[in-house]
Amino acid sequence: MKIIVAGDGQTGTHLASILSVENQDVVLIGSNSEHLERLDSESNFITFEGNPLSHDNLIRCGVESSDLFIAVTPDENVNLLACEIAKNIGARRCVARINTAELDSSYYNGFFNSHGIDMTIYPERLAALEICRFIEHNWVNEWFELHGGALLVIGIRMRGNSPLIGKSLKGLPNDPRLFHVALIKRGEEIIIPRGDDKLNNGDIVYFTVEPSNVTYLPELCGCETSKVRQIMISGGGQITENLLDLIASKYIITVVEPDKDRCRELAAKFNNITVVNALANDVNTLKEEGIDNCDMFLGLSGSSETNIVSCMVAREHGVSKTVARIEELQYIPEAESLSIDKIINKKLINVGKVLNVLIETASQEAHCMSLDKAEIIELTAGDGSKVTSRNIGELSLPKDITIGGLIRNGKGYLVQGQTLVTAGDRVTIFCKEGSLSKARRLFN
Repeated sequence: MKIIVAGDGQTGTHLASILSVENQDVVLIGSNSEHLERLDSESNFITFEGNPLSHDNLIRCGVESSDLFIAVTPDENVNLLACEIAKNIGARRCVARINTAELDSSYYNGFFNSHGIDMTIYPERLAALEICRFIEHNWVNEWFELHGGALLVIGIRMRGNSPLIGKSLKGLPNDPRLFHVALIKRGEEIIIPRGDDKLNNGDIVYFTVEPSNVTYLPELCGCETSKVRQIMISGGGQITENLLDLIASKYIITVVEPDKDRCRELAAKFNNITVVNALANDVNTLKEEGIDNCDMFLGLSGSSETNIVSCMVAREHGVSKTVARIEELQYIPEAESLSIDKIINKKLINVGKVLNVLIETASQEAHCMSLDKAEIIELTAGDGSKVTSRNIGELSLPKDITIGGLIRNGKGYLVQGQTLVTAGDRVTIFCKEGSLSKARRLFN
């Protein structure tokens, strides 16, 4: 595909890098000449210094023949207008990042569609929804529901008291078959497991599981669930505001924010929470505001370092569950090693949404979730596709791809070597970053 990304900030650069790793033809438009020059020498995509609102610049980038135009500059007005111009020139599909909650509504979605904008991404709202899922299922790192919950994908950190630690996958209990181990994240390493692979303490293991069997996993993985009643949040930005829209009436919530004006705004909008004007590292204030009594701490400020440290402080004060917003991808393995329970990264959220658009060209029912250096993809098997040609064990899948489960006639199933995928099945694929095109070829 030919893909044009407008915006050379962290989000746009990361998107261009991921899409180029997926063997797409990518052009990145930006205004920072030094940054673009460095990317041009280091990366596998083309850079273009220009204005995404310039008709001439978009023509020179080849927008008229592009399959996908993505606008992720810091200014949502620029993103929306750039998409409208690009669609008018000839871009097949256009995606714009927005920064305002009001624009993330069914009315505006219809309005944008009528003006050539196929999809908007509001990462702050998506991040808030992800945190909500964690509050509800706080014994897991990731919780994905496929096809309305017919099949679950659950990422869990293995604890030392798990009876599965040290055992090879082929030696795990299999009668009755309660789960399928589909992917292992060990530090910075992504493992597509085979029978001889073993589970280690600290691994984040991704299971596919039928909903009726999910209650077996906490004990098997050495995890404990916590009832959440009191939450402390450090940082009062847009993610926090979106989260409060969803949970303010359900829990006892304290928000710690250093900006006085922002404190006033949050206190005026949410009269059932406590807002404290203080720094996240002001331990005395945190203690005065009851951090010792909190069940969960959310580090959602704009600083990854501050969020990591504040989560560690919360742990020292007995908070059982912590969440950190970490935008620098290189910090994620370090944060995971510090046993932060949940990590929020807007770049990965953006990539997941864009990859959905990418694979929908092959299947209107496609779905994709982006992990760090891996993807979980749900694709529908077409009649006559390679994935339906023989049993899964005989497909000779590439070593960086595995099939974790499928949904047939609305019911979820785990897969084994003798499982035969049939046309119409919705199949869950786990693959390393850069393997998306290989996975799609199985369904062509």
